[in-house]
Amino acid sequence: MLSELNFPNNITLVYGPSASGKTTLCLQKTAANPGKTIFIDTENTFTTDRLLEMNPNINLDNIILIKATSYSEQYKAVKNLQKTKNISLIVIDSFTKYYRKKVQEKLNVTPPTIKQLQFLRDLKIPVLLTSQVYCKDNLCKPLANHLWGNFSKYTIELQKDHFDKRTLFTNNLKVNFVITGQGLTTQQTNQPHSQTKSEAL
Repeated sequence: MLSELNFPNNITLVYGPSASGKTTLCLQKTAANPGKTIFIDTENTFTTDRLLEMNPNINLDNIILIKATSYSEQYKAVKNLQKTKNISLIVIDSFTKYYRKKVQEKLNVTPPTIKQLQFLRDLKIPVLLTSQVYCKDNLCKPLANHLWGNFSKYTIELQKDHFDKRTLFTNNLKVNFVITGQGLTTQQTNQPHSQTKSEAL
């Protein structure tokens, strides 16, 4: 499925409900990346076993794993990326976990979150950020939705219904998929993308 997706030298947002495939897609992209990857894990879901299942020939020495356990640790890790040389991919799963906690604490973290996105954008390499969602009346949006329009150059929405049917939407693609040992795998012929309910808002 990766060959059907476009990961520009900029920020790609991946959002969807729990267990929709966000982390799997991040690991799948990491497993396919031949260069140096920095993976910032806030969800404690990173696993080398899964990477090796997806790509038995992967060079794990090319992956730098950073465990961020707070908003401040995530901010520091993102800021320090500017000092790291020869990065070809950055993954943050999930970018909005601690953002949500700060908002629930009624703290304004919009300015430092914008700063993180600026740091990432200015690196000019593929950056894959996942976001949790909030839903109302069966419509789901990514957390920090007011920021993504200015920073995300490519958006991937993952949906999962009550029957575990999964669908991926991008700007111009709609495809049903299943999760296998290799990651997200196309289930049937792709269809032109029509606007989803969440995009209509």
